[in-house]
Amino acid sequence: MKSGNVDIKYFMETITRDLIGHMREEGYLDRVISTKLYKDGKLDYDRNQQIKDYEGTTTEQEDLYDADIETLSILILQMVHYGNILYKDSNGRNIRSNHIIKD
Repeated sequence: MKSGNVDIKYFMETITRDLIGHMREEGYLDRVISTKLYKDGKLDYDRNQQIKDYEGTTTEQEDLYDADIETLSILILQMVHYGNILYKDSNGRNIRSNHIIKD
């Protein structure tokens, strides 16, 4: 697709519609369900690193798009529950946290 002089793979309206639809379908828009995911630790990971580690071999455009929609969903849920997107170092610590955890 071309919009003026810029190549556009997907219209923003398509992405946001698919994102909201996916989040609704997965139950992510339900506060009870998203809170359970948070409390169960299912949002406590570096989604971008996971994609690099495990899904870097996906080449089908539809699979890439679906994975990216899920990634956007997880990143939004992390912002809702943690206040920021989680990026972890090799020790599993959130590199964007200003809090020092003492044992």
